[in-house]
Amino acid sequence: MSAALARHCDGYLASRSAVLLLPALAMALISGDPRWLSAGMLAVCCLIAMERGRLGIRAAALQAVLALAGCLLLAWLWRWPVWFALACGLAAELGCRLGRRRAAWRSVANFTFIPALYLGYEMAERGAVLSAELPWLAGGALAAWALHLLAGRVGGAERKPGESPAFGLAFVCVGLLAWWAAASRLPYGQWLVWSAASVCVGGWAAVRSKSWQRVSAALIGVPCGVALGLALSDSAPLAWAMAAAGMLSLTLFRAYRPAFAARSMLAAAHLTLVGGLGLARLLDVGAAAALVLLVLAVGGWLASPR
Repeated sequence: MSAALARHCDGYLASRSAVLLLPALAMALISGDPRWLSAGMLAVCCLIAMERGRLGIRAAALQAVLALAGCLLLAWLWRWPVWFALACGLAAELGCRLGRRRAAWRSVANFTFIPALYLGYEMAERGAVLSAELPWLAGGALAAWALHLLAGRVGGAERKPGESPAFGLAFVCVGLLAWWAAASRLPYGQWLVWSAASVCVGGWAAVRSKSWQRVSAALIGVPCGVALGLALSDSAPLAWAMAAAGMLSLTLFRAYRPAFAARSMLAAAHLTLVGGLGLARLLDVGAAAALVLLVLAVGGWLASPR
């Protein structure tokens, strides 16, 4: 039983993520201040980057600083959609280039960009004062670094780098969607932007495979989430608990598809609870994947000899 569970769940990283996230959730519920949860989310993303990247002490500290700075930078740039788009596009493209050099660097880049995009967009959307958010976010980054320092993995086996996507693919697709999300003040626009960045993983076959994994998982998770949201009553504590569960799904499941299905279910349930369109999660995933495939196909056609 335990061996079968270990094949499907990463108990090592999930338990360490829970150590960071559950106290933050508890303090958010007790105090009614969602900044505790933001700190916990940043801490979990930083820990994932440090652990999967097998970063040393100095490299882990640098990653935490970059994630923190990215949150503040994207929140500040959001008011200027063109600059916000350029920053998001460059970050996504850099992650692709680094991933081609070393597989672990892809995880480090992703989990530096993810909290910057999600928390930065959310802070900008609600008009947060960045100086008031800084102590909470800095505390989360510091907590992740301290836990990694005390009980983290450093060095070890290196996976073979993956295929590099077409040059500029992530920059164009992520930048375009980031501009649209910021310019139109799209609610939860960070989901759409990351949906494009996450499928820029290689050539046509790799992008198509990753897109299908996400779309098929969302097709299962989103309807379940909508049904769950309709069955529950709206409350801030419940919404925060769903957000925390979504973060834990990043580390609990080893396979990508069940992890993404769980996150899609929780996101759709949250949207439904607050009176939004739960199916927007599925639309984000499908639209972003379609755009990346379209840009990749057009680029290949233009580059082919005629």
